[in-house]
Amino acid sequence: MNEAKINVIGISGGIASGKSTIAKMLGSLGAAVIDADVICHQLIDCKEIKPEIIEKWGTHILTKQGKISRRNLGKIVFSDKKELQTLNNIIHPEVIKLIKSQTTRLINRGKTVVLDAALLVESNLTKLCDIILYVDTDEQVCVKRAQENRKWPSDEKAKRERYQSPMNEKKAIATIIINNNSTRKNTFSQVKDFWIQFLIKEEKNGG
Repeated sequence: MNEAKINVIGISGGIASGKSTIAKMLGSLGAAVIDADVICHQLIDCKEIKPEIIEKWGTHILTKQGKISRRNLGKIVFSDKKELQTLNNIIHPEVIKLIKSQTTRLINRGKTVVLDAALLVESNLTKLCDIILYVDTDEQVCVKRAQENRKWPSDEKAKRERYQSPMNEKKAIATIIINNNSTRKNTFSQVKDFWIQFLIKEEKNGG
């Protein structure tokens, strides 16, 4: 009996572990990438959500251009679990709705979908996934990347990660683990090996 067709690959891992890098690599190999962070960027200033955020936290979170400053909002919500939960309650239902609709549309077009979502586990988006790929990166490497690429202070990553599921729990439910501690070339080699194995599996399923 053929195994169920694999349509959706979820990417999990810690903050600054390289999830988006892995997603882009899979995209270069033919997958369609859904980036939850991009969806959040789009939704946070939409007419249905922006007024609710301003009503809760005030106009001081706006930029000079009148858009919501993710940096200013982040300082508030990542210092208080209740504040973060309030924001999640406002924006996550719409984000998840869009992710589900985009996933369905892409699958119907015959695409393999990659979900790049920081809160893949916490939002139960794992239920959409046929495979979970965990990006395994040493803590000191993640901290360095967060400081260099995001200009975060040294304690910011730990502050934000307190509100996520423990890494050992995320790793435990993974189907595939990609080690992202070495060079980009080394990481891509692992991703490509996974993709080739995935394609072989797809051919068997289809034949």
